[in-house]
Amino acid sequence: MKDFFNLLELYPGLSRRNVSISDLGVAHRVFFNWKEKGLIDYEHFFTPEDIANKVTRKKIELNAFESLWILVVKEMRSFNVGLDTIGKLKSFMFTVPDYSFIKDMRKEDIDDIGRTGLPKEANAMLNALDPNIPHMVDHLRNGPESSRIYYSPIGTLVNAILLFGQSPSVFIFKKPSASELAFEIFNPDLESLFYGQADQDYRTELVHGLVEHSVINIPIRPLFEQFFENRSLLKHSRDFGLFTANELKVLKILKSRDFSKIIIHNNNDGQITIESTSSEQVLGNAAMELGKTLGLKEYQRVEVIHRNNKNLIITNTTKQKMDLGKT
Repeated sequence: MKDFFNLLELYPGLSRRNVSISDLGVAHRVFFNWKEKGLIDYEHFFTPEDIANKVTRKKIELNAFESLWILVVKEMRSFNVGLDTIGKLKSFMFTVPDYSFIKDMRKEDIDDIGRTGLPKEANAMLNALDPNIPHMVDHLRNGPESSRIYYSPIGTLVNAILLFGQSPSVFIFKKPSASELAFEIFNPDLESLFYGQADQDYRTELVHGLVEHSVINIPIRPLFEQFFENRSLLKHSRDFGLFTANELKVLKILKSRDFSKIIIHNNNDGQITIESTSSEQVLGNAAMELGKTLGLKEYQRVEVIHRNNKNLIITNTTKQKMDLGKT
C-alpha cells in the first residue's frame, strides 16, 4: 500500500520562503489589504541575526503553499468573490486536522471511524491509500512548524498533483435557500474510487450535487502549473525541488542546444519529441512544455540524443499511480 502523505519527504523544499509578491503579480498595497482583511496569514521570519540587529521589516517571501494560495485569491477576486468568503476558504485550506487522538488506536478502530464518521472522500483515502497515521502524528508533534502545512488541505491538494498526477478542485457551495457556505476538496480520482466500490458512477452524484447547490469551482492544478509556465515563478520551481538532478540535466542540455532530439515517452504511451531548431520561439514554447512534463513527472522515460550521438536516458521513479481498478 502507498502512503499518500509522502509529500514532506519527497518535496521538503516546498516550505522554503523565496517567492516575492512581485513574482506573483501582486502589489504591496493589495497584499497588505488582503492581510488586514484576514485573507492571508503572514509574518516575517526573523533570524537570530535579525533579532540581534533589531530588524523590524523584511522583504515579503512566501513558500510554495502560500504562493499557490495567493494565485487562488487572485483567481477568485477576478470573479469578484467577496473577501469574507475568501477569508473563510483560507481557514479551511490552512487548518491542520488533529490526528493525535487516533495515533495509538488499532487499525480496525480507525476503519470503523472512517466508515461511520468521516466524509466519503476522507474514508476512501484511508481505505485506498493507507496513510501512516502514527508517522504523520510524530511529524506534527516533533517536526518544525514549517512542516505542518504539508498536512493541511492545501498540502493535500499539492500532494495529489505532484505524487499522483491528479487534478483536484476546491468547491465552495451552499443550498440556494441557505446562508452558510461549505467547502470541499473534489478529486475525480478519489470520487471514482469511492463510488466504484459500490459499482456506481461518481459523475451521477456530481451532477446531482451541481443541480442542487450553488457552486464555485476552483481548479488547483492549472494554478500550480504556473510554476512551470509563468517566467517569474519558473525560477522558483528549482528552489522548491520540483526537478530531480537528472531532470535538471535534461533542461541544461536543452538550454545548451547540445542535442539533436529529445524524446519524452509519457504515461499514455505517446511520445513528445523536441528537435533542435533555429527558431527561438518554437524552442521556447517546446522547452516550457518539456519543463512542465518533467516537473510534474508526466513521463515514463526521457531519451536525449546528443549531437555527438551519445544518449542520456532517465526514467520516472517518483510519482505514484493509483490503480482505480483495485479496491
